[in-house]
Amino acid sequence: MRLFSLFFCFTLLMNQAALAQTKIIAQVNDDIISERDLQQRLAFIRLTGQADTTRTDIQDRLLKQLIDEKLKQQEARAADITVSDEEVQQAVKITLRQNGLKYDEVMRILKQNDLPASVIEDQIKSDLLYIRAIKKTAGPRADASDREVEAKLNEIKDKTGQKQYLLSEILLPVETPEKDAETYGLAMQLVIRMRDGESFEQIAREYSKAPSADKGGMVGWIGQDMMTPAVEEELSVMQPGQLSTPVKTPEGYRLIVLHAVRDPSDNNAAEQDVIHLMQIFLPQTFTPRQRQSVLRDLNMTKGSCDQFKSVGEQLKTTPRIDLGKVPISELPAPILSVIKRTHLMEPSTPLPIEGGELVLMPCAKEKISLLPGKDIIKMQLESQRLENIAQRRLRELRRNAVMEIRR
Repeated sequence: MRLFSLFFCFTLLMNQAALAQTKIIAQVNDDIISERDLQQRLAFIRLTGQADTTRTDIQDRLLKQLIDEKLKQQEARAADITVSDEEVQQAVKITLRQNGLKYDEVMRILKQNDLPASVIEDQIKSDLLYIRAIKKTAGPRADASDREVEAKLNEIKDKTGQKQYLLSEILLPVETPEKDAETYGLAMQLVIRMRDGESFEQIAREYSKAPSADKGGMVGWIGQDMMTPAVEEELSVMQPGQLSTPVKTPEGYRLIVLHAVRDPSDNNAAEQDVIHLMQIFLPQTFTPRQRQSVLRDLNMTKGSCDQFKSVGEQLKTTPRIDLGKVPISELPAPILSVIKRTHLMEPSTPLPIEGGELVLMPCAKEKISLLPGKDIIKMQLESQRLENIAQRRLRELRRNAVMEIRR
């Protein structure tokens, strides 16, 4: 009889624990949020040190986030929108990488702490679904007409009497005030990586949330009135070719490369010549035989910048092989002299520098307008419009939802 009583008590305790985990704490239309959902998300935040999860306001904010996720998923279902598991996994990897985390390492930590991958995937999947739903349902409301683009371009042209800056940028949005320090830390990590030789263009493609990300961060020529005071102040102490420290703007933290400055009194052509340039460093520690062998390999790369880059990657002597698009007017005189004598997609003659020699390959030349292109203007207008539509629609969904909080 005593054994039966012990078994009964044990079973009762187990059932109570299970009930606590499956307790419904919120109902959002026809969907529910359980205590387990909230506790797992809180556990993940504790593991990553994002916030103090013992604070009531943090728990309430997280519950609101879970509610928003349900609303976004419901909107996507209504619009018949789906995303594949592969798309979600890729988006998770990109998001983790943007926050300086490795996917495999995070998955291992989750497994060690008995947490499912869904604590990360659900939020990202909800955002993917919602973005696609808004794009589908917004229809022509988000489209920028040729007339609007032209009007914006004329507005920019009217302001070309100001000082102009040729810029590349990386934008890291601050999603919530609590993530300000985390975002600033990521910005500083990226600065260090670029100062160690990593390509600004590649990092921009991976991390930047600005419309210019697909172009390696290249924004083009920007007038003073299009900048925040913080950006203008930072540029005032920079020299062409320099990378800024993280600059706080209303959208988040920006990292900026200043390529060139155009004064209003400068009446040069309204275009800037740029060159896509690669380099390989041959250290003076190479023996004559090693040097000749490398030069022979480089000579075989004529017509292919990819092969040139591959040789450099195998040598591992050059921290930054791909220099990206560089304004020709900003090239140092010795490099400019060598480039002028070198055909496109052909390795240059070795240029003696401190500690060895530099072999360059010009991959392409083009002109960049002082004004942003119509495609950039259209993208910016439509991106802002979609963001406004998405925020307005989410407010409507919150207002019209049948919700019950049971905490």
